[in-house]
Amino acid sequence: MSLYSAFYSGLSGLSSNASALNVIGNNLSNINTVGFKGSTMTFRDIFASAGATATQGNGNPIQFGLGVQTNSVNQDFAQSSFQATGNALDMALQGNGFFTLQTPSGTQVFSRAGNFTRDNLGYLVASDGSSVMGWNRDAAGNVVTTTAMVPVQISNQTLGAQATDTMSLGVNLNANAAAGSTFQTAIQVYDSLGNSQNLTITYTKGAGNDWTYNIAGPAGAVITGAPALPGTITFNANGKIDSLNGGPTPPVVGDNTALTITWPGGAAAQSNISFNIINADGSQTFTGLSSASTTVSSSANGFPAGTLRDLTVDSDGMITGTFTNGQILKMAQLAVSSFTNVNGLEQAGNNHWSQTLASGAPTIGLANQGGRGAILGSNLELSNVDVASEFTKLIVSQRGYQANSRIVTTTDELLQETLNLKR
Repeated sequence: MSLYSAFYSGLSGLSSNASALNVIGNNLSNINTVGFKGSTMTFRDIFASAGATATQGNGNPIQFGLGVQTNSVNQDFAQSSFQATGNALDMALQGNGFFTLQTPSGTQVFSRAGNFTRDNLGYLVASDGSSVMGWNRDAAGNVVTTTAMVPVQISNQTLGAQATDTMSLGVNLNANAAAGSTFQTAIQVYDSLGNSQNLTITYTKGAGNDWTYNIAGPAGAVITGAPALPGTITFNANGKIDSLNGGPTPPVVGDNTALTITWPGGAAAQSNISFNIINADGSQTFTGLSSASTTVSSSANGFPAGTLRDLTVDSDGMITGTFTNGQILKMAQLAVSSFTNVNGLEQAGNNHWSQTLASGAPTIGLANQGGRGAILGSNLELSNVDVASEFTKLIVSQRGYQANSRIVTTTDELLQETLNLKR
């Protein structure tokens, strides 16, 4: 075996340990990189050369190693810790999975870094401008996740006004009140332009435990009802409604008053409001008991126009918007990808990975489903590099490099002695 073999064995050790130092240096340089996953390098020996063995086959082979080479550089996809940021669009994945992105060139990539922002068009983007993929709210107000993925868009949109079409009151009318006594309830509704309008319901005691009610709006409003106003409410001996608007006894579901309101000024459209005294389940909202007349509850749908105020992200990746008019709407939902072999992914820079034949194709779906992790809003996943472990590896690799350099220098000295034999 020549000295040159030892020389090249030492040289391979220098090269391999230098590569290990490169991996360690990359890990340490990314210690503050959001969603970074550290790597570990392993070695393997180079095929040994065999010398002579005993002719009868009973001797052990004489083998000389030819050095070392890189075996693999494996990424560590272990879960890291989280940092709360207070920014709704910062997201972290807790468990397996990757955010699904599309680069400006149209390439699909995957990331654990959820430090997202919105661009000038409201699209949710990563730090390099890649679009975050998922599903947006459709025209019907639903987020349908069975369709093809699209870039998630959350613009500062204005939510249009919705006119009131249903109102309901919970009222007790005093059975002991004198005939001719009145009681009033006010309720706020919205017209088609989102203007707040006040309606006043006036109840007048008749004979026995019978009452009439009439409804007035702002000055100039014209209100009609079906059945015609004023309506009538008759209570039985138990204080429950016996008949409503002259209808059957007892009253039935849907036996309510349909109001038609023409608002003053003519700008807002005519409103059609169902005044519900009998609920859809048959329960009653009015009582006629021997206690003071009072309004227990009132409710009406509809709302004025509003703009987007706040965003929240739940563990399923659903982005919900809160508007200045108090409405809360589902805006979009993020797509999460998982892989059979995550170590087969190829690092693509910018906190991205690309799929390869080794990783297989991604399985794309929703967070919290199919083994994909949950999304933690207002948090970021930190780098999973362990500084103590990396410095330990750094010392070992440094010593390995030094040891192999001694092999090279020692072999060089021996070769020099061989060349000096002629002198």
